[in-house]
Amino acid sequence: MDLFIQISVAVIAVAFIILMYSIIQTMKVLKATLDEVRLTVGQLRTDVSQITVDVKEMIHNTNAMTLDVRGKLSALDVVFTTVNDIGHALHSFTGVVKQSAASVVSSIKAEDRPAAIESKREHQGSSHHIASAVIDGVSSSLRIWNKIKKI
Repeated sequence: MDLFIQISVAVIAVAFIILMYSIIQTMKVLKATLDEVRLTVGQLRTDVSQITVDVKEMIHNTNAMTLDVRGKLSALDVVFTTVNDIGHALHSFTGVVKQSAASVVSSIKAEDRPAAIESKREHQGSSHHIASAVIDGVSSSLRIWNKIKKI
């Protein structure tokens, strides 16, 4: 039985040595992995600080560009207002011209003299409308010119 205990102790000792060797190999691999992780984290810190500087610069440039675009858009507001004024003036002018042309055509088509005389009176009234439309157009043009000179 002594021999059986000695063989059992020898087997346990060999198993313990194999177990220790496996643990040591695992620890070496784990140490290498931890060293690599430490190196990666160090590089990551450097990269993040560089990216942070680049992002701050990009945000600053974007803010400057946004301010520039806002300024240019506000300058364009004057131009669009001017174009709107011109459109209204042209619309009123063409309306008066249509009315004037219609009254002239109706006066030409009139068969009797009293209707032609009445048409002539209406035409004189529409001439007044044309003159006021032209005056509106000139005043709008002057306002536009002044606004453009301010730009």
